[in-house]
Amino acid sequence: MSESPTDTPARIPFWRNVKTIGIFFQLVFAAVMVALALVLVNNVVEALNRTNIPANFSFLPARAGVPIAETPIPYTPNDPYWRALLIGLLNTLRVAVIGVVLATILGVVVGVMRLSTNWVARQVATGYVELIRNTPLAVQIIFWFTAVLTVVPPLSSNPITLPGGMLVSNIGIAIPWLFPGYSFGQWLPWLIAAIVIGIGTWLLFRRRIAMSDRPARRAWPLALALFILIGGGSYLLIHSRTSMPENLALDFLVDRGRGSIFIDHDASGSMAGGEQPVPYAAVIMRIEEATLNATTSNVFESRRLNPSSFRFPFIRAGEVEDAQVSFAADEDAERFSVHFTAWPSRGIIYEDRNGNGEFDEGEDLNPETGRGFSGVSMVITVYNFERYVVADRDGQVRLPRFESASEAEAEAAPAAGGPSTGLFGLNLDATADTGAELDFTYELQHTGPLVWSTPVVSVSNYDGGIRFSTSYLAMLLALVFYTAAFMAEIVRGGVQAVARGQTEAAKALGLNASQTFSMIVFPQALRIILPPMISQYLNLTKNSSLAPLAAYGELFAISVIVANQTGASVPVTLMLIAAYVVISLIFALILNIVNARIALVER
Repeated sequence: MSESPTDTPARIPFWRNVKTIGIFFQLVFAAVMVALALVLVNNVVEALNRTNIPANFSFLPARAGVPIAETPIPYTPNDPYWRALLIGLLNTLRVAVIGVVLATILGVVVGVMRLSTNWVARQVATGYVELIRNTPLAVQIIFWFTAVLTVVPPLSSNPITLPGGMLVSNIGIAIPWLFPGYSFGQWLPWLIAAIVIGIGTWLLFRRRIAMSDRPARRAWPLALALFILIGGGSYLLIHSRTSMPENLALDFLVDRGRGSIFIDHDASGSMAGGEQPVPYAAVIMRIEEATLNATTSNVFESRRLNPSSFRFPFIRAGEVEDAQVSFAADEDAERFSVHFTAWPSRGIIYEDRNGNGEFDEGEDLNPETGRGFSGVSMVITVYNFERYVVADRDGQVRLPRFESASEAEAEAAPAAGGPSTGLFGLNLDATADTGAELDFTYELQHTGPLVWSTPVVSVSNYDGGIRFSTSYLAMLLALVFYTAAFMAEIVRGGVQAVARGQTEAAKALGLNASQTFSMIVFPQALRIILPPMISQYLNLTKNSSLAPLAAYGELFAISVIVANQTGASVPVTLMLIAAYVVISLIFALILNIVNARIALVER
């Protein structure tokens, strides 16, 4: 039976259609919000223009004039504002990325300790979590900076030398490190190929092993072997076939203790304008005979007083064939003896009252005043000094400010007390040129794609290696310990959420406690742990904005300085918000991908 036209349902008018009405009101709401935003922006721009405050980003190319202590990339105060802000962003990432890794490791360890059957370990972990979580992060930053890192370690003139060449002092930590040499660019494609082939091999064999009936096999040994074969073989090949850059030279001022390695285009032997410095080039510097000056002082370091101390510039024992320490004044030489705490550059002077030829307690104090012997001028003469130096990223090399032996004698002669010198042997009184020259020679070294740089203290700061300042370490340690306390509770909760039957089944199969945790319990707990851990990673990144408490120049600290200097508080704040949002979104994106890969797939 055909339908008549009268059987067709009547069409609802659009003003009575619920769906249409809903879309209409959403468009109206969006239009109102946009209009309000435009009015707000217009009012802000007009107000800023009336007060001559920048309302745009035109200030970014201007000279910054902002000194920044820690610069991951080359920077000077003459660089523009945008580069200063970029330095701050890189410093923020430097704290955030390393902090996330360390906090994760510490959080997992403490979280597992919370569930340990060992009573002592369990109570220590519980005390750590309760103490750290309930102490404000700002207090912890100030504690690490003012009560630990700048007070407990010794001064930079007396660094702690750890195995491998690592130095520790109140200015931070310096670690030997590998840097890219002048042939690194030739090796880089091979390195990338080795990484790609290694990862590809690992993924391929991992997939094949998962599909086979031999799950006990491992894919990583073959991938690692291929990486070492390709990367190491190409490294040795490039190292053997490349030579030093043509016209490589050193322009070094011995009396100032500094110079530059550069490409000497005009063969003049000195660095002229336009000639390019060569970063991370190596050189062996030799001085046949030279002297350094120092004055004893009562040094307060590591929370204790060290009386009658002398500190020559840092010299390792293996860098000199011989060294002799003497006194500038004859009466001091007759009165005092020398006791080394670190030959040849550090020690104390004392009066050998009992004549045994050895330092005894109390002999470094003046019996009349009860204080140490300060202001005594001393001279160290080093013979056949030799140091392997790697230039910094600006091509600069440094040595202590040596003097010739004849020059030192001429300066010491006029005054009975000897020349006035600083803690690091810098002669403050000498103004005349004696004409004496040091027997200085150098030998530029052929290096491979990577150069091993060992830290030293040439004057008062670290040279060589990779350096972590006390400000950076205070910020990093505070963030790691604080965030790890919250992560530990997440780990504990995730492990406890795994059904007890899983552990019992693993024991029934003969697995020990370690195998049960690493192969059965933790992989299942990881699916529960990771989502809330993402929030902690983001919190750590955003909490790095407290870095001004440790005098660390990260993004927030530098943004405040830029806003104060330019008056462009609104544009700077917008850039600051955008930077933290982008960082958070990148962290969230990467970790959400990982979370999706390990999540259970339900049917």
